Amino acid sequence: MIGIILAGFLPLAAAGAGEISCADVRSTPEYHLSDACDPFLAGNTAYSITYRASLSPMPASQQVMIFRTDDGWFMSISGYRWDPDTQVVVTRRNEVAISFDEFRQLSDRLTEASINKLASLPYYGARDVICTDGAKYEIAVAKGGKKLIAEQHSCAGKTEINEIAAAFRDLALTHDPEFENLLSGLKN
Repeated sequence: MIGIILAGFLPLAAAGAGEISCADVRSTPEYHLSDACDPFLAGNTAYSITYRASLSPMPASQQVMIFRTDDGWFMSISGYRWDPDTQVVVTRRNEVAISFDEFRQLSDRLTEASINKLASLPYYGARDVICTDGAKYEIAVAKGGKKLIAEQHSCAGKTEINEIAAAFRDLALTHDPEFENLLSGLKN
């Protein structure tokens, strides 16, 4: 369900950031993922971490998203695994209720200031890194009809984005251990 194309919107030198209106988000159909601005959320707050691999068969993505509805806080988990030897692709999705305390553990790390700081990091890391392949990490926060985004390429090395991804992954595994091998891209 998620997936946005921001080509041309994000500067190449920075991890990518910005505040955009959820009304301006153009979702592309990715059956496997959700978007923090998806209409089904009815403008409620959402936080997501998404990993997209390259040179892998579709959907080549993993995601953990927490979001608010009238019924409380929930977590959507989308896992993926590809075995290059057998060419088998396995995907799995689940949605579970989470506590307010679990929500706070993650949301406290994703303030507007922290997203803007992460977004200012170089997208590919140090200038002397030659990057020919890898994956992309995206943190998205949608609140009040606006969406903040920070993105970074895996060639940039381990950053706070990876630490946040691992925290989302850990929470997902607490609620559904069956995702152990399906969220490997979110490991730190």
